[in-house]
Amino acid sequence: MAEPKVGLVLVSHSGKLAEGLAELAGQVAADVRIAAAGGLESGEIGTSYDLIESAINDLLGEGLAVVVLTDLGSATMTVESVLEFLDDEPVKFVDAPLVEAAIAAATAAQQGDDLDAVAVAAERAIEVFVPKQAAEGKADVADGDAYSRSATVADAAGLHARPAAKLAEMAAEAAGDIVIALDDDRADADSAMMLMSLGAAQGDTVTVSGQSVDKEIIDKIADAIAEGLDG
Repeated sequence: MAEPKVGLVLVSHSGKLAEGLAELAGQVAADVRIAAAGGLESGEIGTSYDLIESAINDLLGEGLAVVVLTDLGSATMTVESVLEFLDDEPVKFVDAPLVEAAIAAATAAQQGDDLDAVAVAAERAIEVFVPKQAAEGKADVADGDAYSRSATVADAAGLHARPAAKLAEMAAEAAGDIVIALDDDRADADSAMMLMSLGAAQGDTVTVSGQSVDKEIIDKIADAIAEGLDG
């Protein structure tokens, strides 16, 4: 797996919220640099131009591209002010639900995705709220070219953040799309947030499906689910 090329800056009015989210995202992306830029220098609620600018520049100084995520309106305004002076730098602000976008972006960055791909992953985080609409228009695997496996979830906490991130890394290696289904709900296997939205608990049976060309990866994913990923 390629080394992460993108770091994240998480901007919140609350320093504790930003730090806690950075810690959570770090659970699914241990190699990704995730900087928290929350609150004011005094520790009070608010957003600080200087803290945000410093966090972005620290990551740029390490040779990383940067995706910036925010919580509420004035945080977004502050970030946009900072970015006005960083026009020529590899920095993107993504306006998306902070928690979900942070997990999705961290997972993509851990997989070695570039700036554009990590930004798209963050933008797609909204799909967790509209899974049925997001699934519309996705092509089904052609008859005769499909392969699927069923597996019973072994992890005590089900397919939560860490197992979902590991499955997404496996699925990212596939040539085609891989889908994991629980009853009538489906999720793209390369999206940790979508996998978490399935709510698959220990003992649930899920179906992993895709193209026959990806049989080896589908088997690997099904085996991992059955054996447990949180060890």
